[in-house]
Amino acid sequence: MSKWLAGLNAEQAEAVNHNHGPLLILAGAGSGKTTVLVSRTGRLIEENVAQASQIAVLTFTNKAARELKHRVQNKVGSTAKGLWAGTFHSFGLQLLRKNYQYLGLTPNFGVLDQSDSQAVIKDLCKTIKTSKDKFDADKLLSLVNILRSGKKIPPGHLDEYHELAEVIAPKYERKLVLLGVTDFEGLLLEPIKLFKKFPEVLEKTQKQFTQIMVDEFQDTNAEQMLLVDYLSREHKNLTVVGDDDQSIYGWRGAEIANILNFPSNNDNCKVVKLEKNYRSVTSILDLGNEVISKNKKRHGKILRSTKVKNDEEKPEVFILENEDEEADFVLREIQTFKRQHDYKYADIAILYRSNTQGAFIESSLRRNHIPYEISGGTSIFERKEAKDVLAYLKQSILPDEVSLRRILNTPPRGIGDTTLEKLSDFAFENKIDLQSACIRWRETGVADKQGSSMDEFFKWLWVFPQRVLDDSSIGAGVSERFQNLMRDCGYRDYLAQQANDGLIFDKKWQVVEIVGRILESFLTKRDHSINSLKEFIDAMLLRDDNSDDERKDQVQLMTFHASKGLEFPVVLLVGVEEDLLPHKRLGSDIDEERRLFYVGITRAQKKLILTYCRQRKKMGQIKPVFASRFLTEASESLYSFYQMGARPVSGLERENLVSDFLNKLKK
Repeated sequence: MSKWLAGLNAEQAEAVNHNHGPLLILAGAGSGKTTVLVSRTGRLIEENVAQASQIAVLTFTNKAARELKHRVQNKVGSTAKGLWAGTFHSFGLQLLRKNYQYLGLTPNFGVLDQSDSQAVIKDLCKTIKTSKDKFDADKLLSLVNILRSGKKIPPGHLDEYHELAEVIAPKYERKLVLLGVTDFEGLLLEPIKLFKKFPEVLEKTQKQFTQIMVDEFQDTNAEQMLLVDYLSREHKNLTVVGDDDQSIYGWRGAEIANILNFPSNNDNCKVVKLEKNYRSVTSILDLGNEVISKNKKRHGKILRSTKVKNDEEKPEVFILENEDEEADFVLREIQTFKRQHDYKYADIAILYRSNTQGAFIESSLRRNHIPYEISGGTSIFERKEAKDVLAYLKQSILPDEVSLRRILNTPPRGIGDTTLEKLSDFAFENKIDLQSACIRWRETGVADKQGSSMDEFFKWLWVFPQRVLDDSSIGAGVSERFQNLMRDCGYRDYLAQQANDGLIFDKKWQVVEIVGRILESFLTKRDHSINSLKEFIDAMLLRDDNSDDERKDQVQLMTFHASKGLEFPVVLLVGVEEDLLPHKRLGSDIDEERRLFYVGITRAQKKLILTYCRQRKKMGQIKPVFASRFLTEASESLYSFYQMGARPVSGLERENLVSDFLNKLKK
């Protein structure tokens, strides 16, 4: 037997042994899909079905791509080094870096993140007269992106937004070209445009990658599906792995039809179902299977536990009076699991539909000194300080107008709006970029004082990368050198002036320190060269922070959405109520809301607890609430039900409680 099949079940082995043609692997929750992807990739390389460099594995997270590459290389060795694995956006970035000239991009084009894209949208709004003073830039950007992808804006949007998006969309695209950048949406749209307009680029890419694999296929949108179709159109060697029952991102463009229609859209498609679950006990899966069976549009499959059946407990449902009682109940359960069942804090996860639900629970944990972590918070790279210092590094190696505008007068160098306007006009008239205009400042009418300031700035900036890499006179390590250079340019003093007190300043400077440490960590795995710095910049643009995946011993608080792909010995699903699940405002797709509940259930390995309240405060008023229809649809035989919000206490437990209480009174 091949080493790649060792330890696999029959269905997993069938998927791993597939060589050519379309393959759909329906991988249920906890069914070992990563093992299947790793084993199939390794076998294709080792048995010379395809060279490593001919395989592209498209994922939705950099973490998933890193794990796959690491596991394949560990088993295959050096022949696996050419394997390409990464996110759709990183694939798009790599493709555009190689073929930038076809699309009018510069070799060093930048990538705008969401907040920078919104800033461009806001600037464009100022140039257009409307009857409305303010627009939501995020909402407007999403409509502009719909138009950019060639679709029509769906009904339900305000006419003013619709009309403005129609006007702004072409202006936005022209602005990106003018700035010499693309944005996150462009990392998907531009490769499609490239393949449509330049068949030779498509043919070359198709010949390069003869085996395409896609992870979490149920989360793909129309653009990602089109990109995959282009890549596999000639050879049809397309393997997709996913679970239609875990498709929960329709609100951000994911199209469940991609996985539902895959067999009918691909001739001779092989379908393999992975239904053996290695994560959860049988009783948890029984509840999950019954809940999801109510959805009609799905590939039918039933998860079966591989765990040995013993006196396992059913999932438990508790009714609490209100959200205060719910928070107290969660606290007691955590304390019980920690004290009586020897679980660590990190083994316990509290999941909720809406972020607002976490506030009461967080407050209760904080009061009682229970360590916790809220997942899905703001990335450090969304912080202004991180964007500033990364812009310094980027402008020194891969210059673009967005980075330059960010740092030219940060910290202040006397280069105000008037100077910038003169430079911009000169650049436009002479068809040059802004940086070239800054260098030729004497021709622009800019005053000597500002011009000299720019000369000094660029003189410092040109040597910035090399000093980060090897100037031992300013620090022993990369992180220390990076921080000292940011001090040297006045950025630390600038932060100190901006902060109202020392504590705020410490937090701001700490962001700079963290970026320095991440840079040093990145370079320890690579040679200390300018090319490695370029790789780092691209990785940071794609939010691949290479951070340590080890969790501290903290209770995990997160939304159902944020929990996808994770697993915990103990899971508490709180607020399993109508108007929260399905959500009154956000839950118009009932099937997707039911899938969301199913995802929450199947995160639990050993113990699953669900709660709902009799009343909850809404918009300042206390209102009665009721159990979610998803729970009431399931047979009551599948869970233990406690109407009074507590388990019945046995005789011995009651005696111990009374004894403890009396002892406390005596003390």
